[in-house]
Amino acid sequence: MKIALLYFSGTGVTAKFASDIASGFLKTEHSVDLLRIKRKSTFDLTDYDLFGIGAPAYSYRAPRIVTRILRKLDFKGKPFFVFSTSGGVPGNTLWNLYMAVYRKAGLFLGSIEGFGTTNIKSWMPKLSDTKRKLGGLTNHDCEMAQQFHEIIMGRLNRWQKKPDKGEMKSIIPDANLGYYIWAGFFTWRFEMAFYAGIKFLDKEKCNSCKLCATRICPSGAITLKRNNMPRFNEFLCVGCSGCMNLCPKDAIWTFRSKNHQQYDLYKEYILKS
Repeated sequence: MKIALLYFSGTGVTAKFASDIASGFLKTEHSVDLLRIKRKSTFDLTDYDLFGIGAPAYSYRAPRIVTRILRKLDFKGKPFFVFSTSGGVPGNTLWNLYMAVYRKAGLFLGSIEGFGTTNIKSWMPKLSDTKRKLGGLTNHDCEMAQQFHEIIMGRLNRWQKKPDKGEMKSIIPDANLGYYIWAGFFTWRFEMAFYAGIKFLDKEKCNSCKLCATRICPSGAITLKRNNMPRFNEFLCVGCSGCMNLCPKDAIWTFRSKNHQQYDLYKEYILKS
């Protein structure tokens, strides 16, 4: 079986969770492709048999850049599941992902959540606070992700033989009206970007590696000047905090994030993707 895991990730947390989910399927000799969602992403999904769709929670919902892209994709009526990561309250994230996909996909097989430290840099410890460690996804959730394939394949095999409409209905993610109303007012692109702040470049630190523009930023908000130093377009920024956290030289900063530790525990999942 050929599986595609489509995910959105700014600092690598959701990418790490997607990788853990993929590892379980790979152990059972399935083929898995990890596809990172970015602005203007286009994917040919024709040859895949199963889809996983994942995103972090942005103030209790899936990032709007993700749901807009997902609605344009054709999942060929194939089975799917959804997954999310958050600092503790995913809100309606799983429901948003489900709703963005279900009309063009087929059998829904379930969902899984991963919890860990928020990756907003301005909320990270001060550089001088060396005693505080940045916690990542819990070991328990990572282990659950690695075993999640057993649930998915078990349901797929059972329901292809004999559909259980009661169980199918019970696993559809719930939507909370309070989170829905909150998201309607406080999760637009400019509001999410506010958490990150207006970005500046420390030219003395920058080594023109180009990673911020070519690998890190998922929203197309960073372009390169002739000297390969980044230029920031705040009108496209979705506030993922990836550039500030994953810059190898810590050369990108805002007034809110300056002198705070980087959240780069899962940087390899973005920089080496």
